[in-house]
Amino acid sequence: MKVELIAYSLPNEGSVDKLVAESGAISHAPHFKELDDNRVKHLINLLKKLGHESVFEHACFTFRVEGISRICTHQLVRHRLASYTQQSQRYVKLRNPTFIVPEAIKESEFYDEYVELLNRASDLYRRMVEGGIRKEDARFILPQSVETKIVITMNARELRHFIRLRCDPSAQWEIRNLAREMLNLVYEVAPILFEDLYEWCFKT
Repeated sequence: MKVELIAYSLPNEGSVDKLVAESGAISHAPHFKELDDNRVKHLINLLKKLGHESVFEHACFTFRVEGISRICTHQLVRHRLASYTQQSQRYVKLRNPTFIVPEAIKESEFYDEYVELLNRASDLYRRMVEGGIRKEDARFILPQSVETKIVITMNARELRHFIRLRCDPSAQWEIRNLAREMLNLVYEVAPILFEDLYEWCFKT
């Protein structure tokens, strides 16, 4: 799995945290004001404590992800307050499809049989496309474990919600790994905004 943070909201001066805090401050001030670092941290933590997270929507993050399965993206797109652009199996010819294999299967007695089925599906897909079957129909043979690529954009409020759900130990392993990678990346650029989740996910 490869996850990159390729874009995020950044004001002309300051940081993502500063953008969020100064956007929130206007709701109780007669005019826009510039906040120092201590005030930024205090205000963001207060907003978290009060549950007033609508102001977090002013910050957005865009990720480029590859090396994940369609099983993972089926779960991902259930988070509807986000934008997605996924590699199309209808238009992209998968010349050599690759598949995501869970560790549990790699370590099991079923691994060889599993790989054999994947190879047969991949081979039949290629032969059908070469034989004139449209990609949009040939793709029906491909397992959900086929590797895909996707671009994701979420605002900070939805991203926090996503992380809370998908970093939980009960979440499926692949999307949990994705959520942890995304959290690592946004914590670097917005440490105050994601500090509580980072502490919960990685240090508890």
